[in-house]
Amino acid sequence: MLLHSAPSDWHAPTLWLTSAVVLALLIWALRSTGLRKVSNTQDALPLGIMGLAQLALPHLSGGVVEGLSFYPLLTGLSAMMFGFRYSLVLAALTQALNVAAGLGYWQNMGISLLVTHVIPALWILAFLALAQRYWAKNFFVYVWINGFFGASFGIVFCDIASAALLVGAGPWSWHYIAQFFLPFGLMMTFPEGFITGAFLTMLVLFKPQWVYTFRDEVYQMSKPD
Repeated sequence: MLLHSAPSDWHAPTLWLTSAVVLALLIWALRSTGLRKVSNTQDALPLGIMGLAQLALPHLSGGVVEGLSFYPLLTGLSAMMFGFRYSLVLAALTQALNVAAGLGYWQNMGISLLVTHVIPALWILAFLALAQRYWAKNFFVYVWINGFFGASFGIVFCDIASAALLVGAGPWSWHYIAQFFLPFGLMMTFPEGFITGAFLTMLVLFKPQWVYTFRDEVYQMSKPD
């Protein structure tokens, strides 16, 4: 969901604070990576495919009221494939292009990136780290527990954060959000989890080198000689 109501309707200090936090994270991501991964053609291809998907999905969104739209974010899949830093840079680029195309406002980009990417991406990667520590390192655990449930709960946290910001800093009342946003936003948990789990399954089987968080030797998926 892009939070694309008019900037004048938002609490200005909240907009600037979230924008500053996201900008600091972007600067850190760019400085720490130097975008080295993109220089490798093999890595540039999946980044490009994911970028096109994230660029197109907001234009195929649905909703029940104007200003509140829903579509698969692909945040969990992007974070699992590229890690937090590259997925954040990619999300910032695609949202900037969508805003330039008229889907939203520049002032709302920081708060939008915070709820649609930073929160769900950090959650799914933290959940992955916990699963790797306490559960068996198993292919099905990685794909369905980390992928499906990780992405699904990421959308839950995204929706809760969005609702809190829409009520606390935006122009909507809690009654309005509870009626027209939360029920429909939470309906996206299963599609997001299914897409993430299904694509992770195919990628791990056929293109494991595209998945940054997956290692053959850890999950014992290496093909015998």
